[in-house]
Order: sequence, then C-alpha cells, then structure tokens
Amino acid sequence: MGRVKRFIPVFIICVVPFIMVSCKGGFDASGYTGAILDLQFQGDTGSARAMVAGATQENLRDMYQDFINNFVAGYITDGMDISEEETKEFTELAATVFSTMQYEVGEAKKTGRKEYEVPVVIRPVDTFLRYKDLLAEDAIRISGKIKGGKYQGTDEEIQSQVMTEITNHAYDLLEKAYEDSEFGDKQTVILKVKADTSDIYSINEEDMDNLIVKILRLDEIGG
Repeated sequence: MGRVKRFIPVFIICVVPFIMVSCKGGFDASGYTGAILDLQFQGDTGSARAMVAGATQENLRDMYQDFINNFVAGYITDGMDISEEETKEFTELAATVFSTMQYEVGEAKKTGRKEYEVPVVIRPVDTFLRYKDLLAEDAIRISGKIKGGKYQGTDEEIQSQVMTEITNHAYDLLEKAYEDSEFGDKQTVILKVKADTSDIYSINEEDMDNLIVKILRLDEIGG
C-alpha cells in the first residue's frame, strides 16, 4: 500500500470533454454528479449515457475499467510480480469493493451563474485499512521466517522467495479485508460543479479526489 497518489482524477478528466450543458430544464448538477459517481463506483453506464453527449456504453465502460485498473496498480499490486490472470482477479475484487460504496447525492446549491455546490453524504469503508494491517502482519510473520533461516539461497534468491510468498497471500488478505469491512459514520463532502467558457460542466478535480480519498480512507494509509 502506498501513499495517496494523484492518478485518481484522471477518470474525471476523461469524462469532461463529453459533458453537454444544453437542456431545456437547465443543468442538473445533482443528477450529473450522481451519474458520475454511479459510473465510477458501480460501473453503471445508464445514467451517464443520459447526461453525457456523444458517449457510448463501450467508452464509458472503458473509462470505468481504466479507473479500476489504475487503482489496483497503484494501491494493491504495486511492486508485485503477478500474472495477467492474477491481476484480473484483483481487479474484479476491487470492483466488488467499489460497488458497495455508500453515498447519497443531495440537492445542488447554485453559487454562481454557472457554478454549483453539490453535497454528497458518504459512509467511509475500512477495507483498504484492513488490507494494509493484514499485509503488515504477514510481513512480520515472513520476517520471522527469514531470521529463522526458513529461506535458502543468495540474498537475491531469498528476496525473490519472500516476494513470491507475499504475492501468494495478498489476494486472500484483500478478500478477508473485504469480508470483514465496516462502514463508518456519515460525512458530507462538497463537490463543486462549474462550466468553463465553452459551457462544458465538470466536477472540480480536487473535490472528487478528496471524496475518493475519504470514502476509501486512503488518507489514513501510511506511505
């Protein structure tokens, strides 16, 4: 598990060019925000397709998958030498974790001519904190085996054996962390939604980054 990384907003950046403003009833900031969150966490392309002009189910699905893949590479399998099939297993489990996220989009408040603040009530989940702790416990166990001479060979060979053992346990540890997960108290996160000079609306990147960090409690994971 690493420090909080900045790849997360890339998903939103990919979506932004498709967003259109023109609609008879005016821009629905809450509906747009909900559609983006549902796509990002649930992989639900239905609402997003209704809000995003020119987007197909396929390219929205690709954006969702890219978000999951980036998260897995940055937070779960970073530093591991694993096969494509093993990576797929981690990705599917991460998608399952994301699908359980609890959030509720509130009524948007207009703060400017083309600016809104949208409250989102979240319940943070401790899955990845549990995973970090389980990895730490596993590292202590493996360290004991190293000191006890349970691994044989050169330093390089021993290091390879250690990494193999860590990798072999990682999926089971993440699965256990998911099964034991608990949700915390409700928190409200504000997302600012604003149109640019071309009347294209988007969610503020730092606000979305903050929501993801808080709902997954990534800020509590040490570097």
